[in-house]
Amino acid sequence: MNKKFLRGPGAVFLKSAPGFFLFFVLLIVAYSHVFPCTLIMAGKDATVDGSVLLAHNNDLPGHIAAMIHIVPAAQHSPDEMIVFKTGLEIPQVPQTYRLLIMQCYYGFAEGDAKAINQYQVAVAGGLSLKADRSDKARELDPLVEGGVTGYVRYIALQRARTAGECVEIIGEMYSKYGIAYPSGVGVADPNEVWYIEVGGGRCWVAQRVPDDHYLAAANGYRIGEINFKDKKNFIYPPYLKSYAIKKGLWKPGKTKKTPFNFARIFGGKKEAENDYYNARRVWRAQQLLTPSLKQDPDAWVHPWALKPDRKITIPQLIAVLRDYYQGTPFDISKSAASASNGGKRERAIGIFRTVHTSVIQLRGDLPPEIGAVLWGGLSSALTTPFIPYYYGIKEIPASYQVAGPEFDKRSGFWHFRSLTVLLEPRLSQLIGYILPVWQDLESRLFSMQVSVEKTALELYKKDKEQANDFLTVYSYGLSLKALEMAKKLKAKLETKLAENLDEQ
Repeated sequence: MNKKFLRGPGAVFLKSAPGFFLFFVLLIVAYSHVFPCTLIMAGKDATVDGSVLLAHNNDLPGHIAAMIHIVPAAQHSPDEMIVFKTGLEIPQVPQTYRLLIMQCYYGFAEGDAKAINQYQVAVAGGLSLKADRSDKARELDPLVEGGVTGYVRYIALQRARTAGECVEIIGEMYSKYGIAYPSGVGVADPNEVWYIEVGGGRCWVAQRVPDDHYLAAANGYRIGEINFKDKKNFIYPPYLKSYAIKKGLWKPGKTKKTPFNFARIFGGKKEAENDYYNARRVWRAQQLLTPSLKQDPDAWVHPWALKPDRKITIPQLIAVLRDYYQGTPFDISKSAASASNGGKRERAIGIFRTVHTSVIQLRGDLPPEIGAVLWGGLSSALTTPFIPYYYGIKEIPASYQVAGPEFDKRSGFWHFRSLTVLLEPRLSQLIGYILPVWQDLESRLFSMQVSVEKTALELYKKDKEQANDFLTVYSYGLSLKALEMAKKLKAKLETKLAENLDEQ
């Protein structure tokens, strides 16, 4: 039987080293289960140009190197099976779609990735919900050890032509095979945005984000009251209510009008622990995008989705991904801990251990090759530029595909990570030297976007391959330019720090 496992870099090495294989899997499972992320998704009527936007920081241990990769479309044999790390085997479909993907070096089977397919369906996430999952949910809806993992998102993405279909495929697999890990994930296409949350081994729900709203999510449960009659805005397993009643997770009450609040039923552990690790990031994102709404930064519950005060732009979302509470009492450059957070260091959106960061742009009025763009960078949003990777590109620089857990001078990730390492103990001292360099570059890229895409579209109408070649040269060159700038910036900062050494 033909089996595929852990697609991507490292697969061949792992197969040749069975002893190390088990250690490696346990290591990455531990990492993916502990370290959280931040996600902001905006509907098409909430953005300045009608794009659907998904912004995401993937936060893991700092040495988990990231890369950009193209997974080609493929034909598969009838007997081919997909094998999850849990041991679960499921049949492969005859045809899978091409992906442009930003992932960690160990591949995308762990779910630590964001990707776009050839129909402009995109997945961003996931967000670990493990720490916020209530003790009651853990007991009454236990995870299924042999169930599906985060890999399911990209299996679905390789099969789906719309965001709704992608959600349905993920949900069907959740229900059929059980769920091995609780997470939240964003799914979108040029027309709609969905957010899926896992409550336990069998329970899950997806809610649609209104077109003129945005959703901010960290690592706490965000989906509240479910309207089971609203099939347009909710997708859930048919057994959700009956299962919750049977297991004692929810009681409908005598009037049968007790709200079925997903977050209250399955989440809230962080709230019970008086921990602002998650909620304050949601507050901050909402404050930045809807400042007219005054909210308590110490509150645990914030609105599901909001209208922005101004139509959202990609630079705005990049600024959110880079935010470290500057200008607030929680500024991580000012103090290491907060009294309101129990003496713990504040957990900002923009942090040092982010391994890849991106804003995905989806536009239905353009061909997928041009309309779908992954604006992304390797390492922390604080120390990397957001380069446009158009879906139509055919090639990515080798340096952006070399990644491993140890420093490698051939790896683009590790050069950007070197800037992060310099910045981490000197945020207030060095951020003013780093961010302006990338912001200036990004400003020029945004000003060029219209003309670049106009040229690409003209070429596309004549010959799609010429358009893809043009976009490849553009993104390829920018990637190399950014890498060279990072090396020069690192040298400049090291020189400056050396000049400031105290005389002994």
